[in-house]
Amino acid sequence: MKNKQQKLNKVFEGEHAVFDFLNPEALNMTPIIELPDSLNNFKKDKVRIFIKLVNSSPLLNIKYFTAWQMLSGIPKDKRGSIKNLVEFSSGNTVFSLAILSKYFGIQNMHAIITPDVLEHKKKLLKLAGADILISDGPRCPDVSSQTGGVYQAKILGDKNGWYNLNQYTNKNSQIASETYIGKELWVQLGNKLSIFVSTIGTAGTIFGAGKYLKGKNKNLFICGATIKRGSSIPGPRGEEAINKLSFPWSFFVNKTIPVDQDSAYLESLKLIRTGLLVGPSTGMQLAMINKLIPILKKNKTLNKYKNKKGEILVTFLACDTMFPYVDDYFSILPKKYFKPERTLNI
Repeated sequence: MKNKQQKLNKVFEGEHAVFDFLNPEALNMTPIIELPDSLNNFKKDKVRIFIKLVNSSPLLNIKYFTAWQMLSGIPKDKRGSIKNLVEFSSGNTVFSLAILSKYFGIQNMHAIITPDVLEHKKKLLKLAGADILISDGPRCPDVSSQTGGVYQAKILGDKNGWYNLNQYTNKNSQIASETYIGKELWVQLGNKLSIFVSTIGTAGTIFGAGKYLKGKNKNLFICGATIKRGSSIPGPRGEEAINKLSFPWSFFVNKTIPVDQDSAYLESLKLIRTGLLVGPSTGMQLAMINKLIPILKKNKTLNKYKNKKGEILVTFLACDTMFPYVDDYFSILPKKYFKPERTLNI
């Protein structure tokens, strides 16, 4: 009882206090916040837009849940023999694995990345304790191909003392999204929810959460955000690369819409200045909502998704924070969005 009360009070004590804090069971549900009218272009259409702050997790990103679930899925009798984890990832997945793996008795995390990964992202992975391996394969490889970083991670994972979780095919990736996104959304919003929006990266999120939500309401509209050809947004996949994935996400997704990087970073900037500290892949989803609603209006199908209150309730996910990408905002967005520095003369 004392342990339970300590968790309710958010007090973690003893040798295993950090591990207890990192356990998703201690987190309860991540919050959902309605956007103000200044960020909702469709209020007159009875559209309400909500953001689920999945980035309020202990490691400040959505992949924390995936990493925890995948590590928990390793059979306990195998954990003692694993000295090295290896994963094809340059972002939140391997960042989270590098930190969490030690609590599962695995000391070394190797991140396979491609040569185009920026220096500040490499430094972030090194801060988390990851060892970096450079692959000359494609940035977004076909996950079933026998070339590229995903395949190289599989090969290394078969070595004695090594293990590859493979987030692109690991069923626990789907389970994490089903449990910590789909189920939570249903508890928090239930039948009021009309439209669910997510990016498509590994597709674990949109597949797991989408499968759960469609199981509760088959008429729910699910839309996936992809990167428009010629743009670069950290995390999701490009519109051509989403067909190279393993999870059968398309079975639950009604529509996909490509988004350019300028729109993603601008919408993210608006959210940041509202007080929601989110990254570009989150802004990307809001940008997609701004494209989706007019399409549904033009097709005269928007009202089809009204809930019992006569409202269209849309929700999207805060995937991480803007901190790893600060320099990108200044290189991608025009200077007019940032106030100039001035010399103080008094």
